[in-house]
Amino acid sequence: MRHVLAVLALFAVQVSASEVLGAGASPTAGPRVVFGIDAKAGQRYLQLTERGPAYPTAAVNCDGNRGTITLDRSSSTGKRTVASYVVPPKGSEVMLKAAECRLMLPGHEIALGRQQIRAGWSPQPQTAKH
Repeated sequence: MRHVLAVLALFAVQVSASEVLGAGASPTAGPRVVFGIDAKAGQRYLQLTERGPAYPTAAVNCDGNRGTITLDRSSSTGKRTVASYVVPPKGSEVMLKAAECRLMLPGHEIALGRQQIRAGWSPQPQTAKH
């Protein structure tokens, strides 16, 4: 019984740490997620860096709203794969307004931090023309 409680306590600490630090905050925490906006096309994207293959699609679940994002491009460096997924405008709006989002790939469920999404996708302030 003590072993079960110890495992559950360890799991709770890991979950709490990942929620506080955000997805990909620690280099050993698993996949690293970066949000950005393509300067030329104005398209929002999600970039995932991890060991293993790039998948053609990924599922996103935000506050119970499910969607799919598609792989735009990928590259491999050593054991790391960098996969860029295009996020359609409707999907990105849902993600920006959501309280909780998760990215789901085979064998992975990654919590996406609300602050991380907003920091990567918030519109840049326009400079005033004089």
